[in-house]
Amino acid sequence: MGKVNTIVTNFIRILIVLALIGAYSKNRPLIMIFLILTFLATYIPRIMRKFFKIETRAETQVIMLIIIYAIFYLSEVRQFFNGNWWDNLLTFGASVILGFIGFTVVYVLYQEELIDISPFMIILLSFSLSFAIGGVWEIFEFSMDTYFGFSLQQIGTGNTITDLIIYALGSLMVSIGGYFYMKSPRNNILSSLILNFMNKNPRIFKSKKYIETSSEKLARLIQKGEGDKLEFKTTLRTNIHTGEIDKKIELSVLKTLAAYLNSEGGTLLIGVSDAGEVIGLEKDAFENNDKLNLHFANLVKQHIGRQYFQFIRYELFPLDDKHILKIDCLPSNRRVFLRDGKEEEFYVRNGPSTSRLTGSALIDYINHRFSK
Repeated sequence: MGKVNTIVTNFIRILIVLALIGAYSKNRPLIMIFLILTFLATYIPRIMRKFFKIETRAETQVIMLIIIYAIFYLSEVRQFFNGNWWDNLLTFGASVILGFIGFTVVYVLYQEELIDISPFMIILLSFSLSFAIGGVWEIFEFSMDTYFGFSLQQIGTGNTITDLIIYALGSLMVSIGGYFYMKSPRNNILSSLILNFMNKNPRIFKSKKYIETSSEKLARLIQKGEGDKLEFKTTLRTNIHTGEIDKKIELSVLKTLAAYLNSEGGTLLIGVSDAGEVIGLEKDAFENNDKLNLHFANLVKQHIGRQYFQFIRYELFPLDDKHILKIDCLPSNRRVFLRDGKEEEFYVRNGPSTSRLTGSALIDYINHRFSK
């Protein structure tokens, strides 16, 4: 996806530069200013990463660039307006996108236990967040038209009211749909993007107090020792006896996760020995925490499947000047097979251990556990 991001970014920048040359040859300074602002806007992801330490995935950057191109370049420079249909179409599309973003942000915060509210409040907050972003955009349009002579609003205050109504309808429609989504949640690209963004930028969503409190809870959890729904792994990929990366270690981690998904869920702590000693993840020798998170996510995608991320929550916590990877698994509503090359294996929890099922035992378990 990184190559696609680069291609899309450069293609949009080339279009903007060509339009800038055309505007200069026709002596249209206002359009030139607008194009320069649009060109600079394509660097937003890089600015967020360098100055604010905010990471975004390549897919998110591509979506941002396409929106920038559609709103700024097509709307203002190419004047794709015919009876205001393009403006209304963009506004409705934006309202739906904002609705999904608003709902997903609030819902993910709820799933991550950063907020504890009722389903009704989730819908209300998601609608409010989506509509507020739309309102801020309308203020931006009004300010640009008033102080810089742009024509974003096209027909003045009446258009602003129309846009606000469209934002409200789009946000409300998605929020109501979100209520039914909560009854039978399914994995989607948007929630994956936002959850990944939250994992990469915890300081935006989680206070220092939350992290410290969570570390204290983690220490108490370790003291309880391993059980039916709690297991320790010393490393994610390194054999502590040889000091080398060992695929068997990775598969051991994934077997436990698959067993949790196929059973009643559970928690896996990586960086803790069987005796409950905090070892940390330093032996895995990742360059940084982002590399570790990415490696773990790729393991799940490759051997379990990206569609099961909705049942898996993982986060790094500092403890005793070291880092522990905490992985919480919810029970899956679909059977989960662990893929190793061309082979597929099925695991379940049997008390405090992980067991592989085959033959008639596998068929009976699936029929009983996943029967509708």
